[in-house]
Amino acid sequence: MSFTVGHCAEALIGIDEGGTIVLWNQAAEKLFGRLERDVLGLACHDVLAGLTPAGGHLCGPNCGIRKSCLDLRAPRRFEMVVKQPDGTELWLDVVTCVISDDHTHPISLHVFCESVAARHMTTLATRVLQELGSVSEPREITSEVRSPLTKREQDVLALLAQGSKTATIARELSISPATVRNHVQNVLEKLSAHSRAEAVVFGLRQGLIRLH
Repeated sequence: MSFTVGHCAEALIGIDEGGTIVLWNQAAEKLFGRLERDVLGLACHDVLAGLTPAGGHLCGPNCGIRKSCLDLRAPRRFEMVVKQPDGTELWLDVVTCVISDDHTHPISLHVFCESVAARHMTTLATRVLQELGSVSEPREITSEVRSPLTKREQDVLALLAQGSKTATIARELSISPATVRNHVQNVLEKLSAHSRAEAVVFGLRQGLIRLH
């Protein structure tokens, strides 16, 4: 099955109920570096192999986002990291909606654009390092992680690295601000960090989160 829509300036990918790519516009070709003829009919998780900002697996045969789309509960927005053919990482903001084709089959439309937050992550991390370095006798962060961070804690730490506040993190992860604060406290304890900024620096040094 193929599917067409009007012109869209942003990268647009259409995925059917089986997880197969049925639409890949010219902007998607430019963004991902892969031609339409090479990806149509392939499983979206094989083509995109998306990761969360914290480095966890997002795409797969049992993709939670695809399931949400089939249940008409498509997430309004989420972030994804995709490796391009040349090996570089592409940080993306993704907006999703679900429509039906001529035979009433659900089609998940995903609009991709480069993450504005990711463009500033390096600047933010540098600023944090400078701030920590400006403190007299800064504490050297050399301790090991006391216990592994959960996936949710890694997501929270990645959002902290983007400069997100508690309310923003709560909205992005669909959890309450109180739960965000609990996750942050757990992260601080596990990383032996004294502040959110210090936790971000430790996370970067230990490879728990990554920069674009």
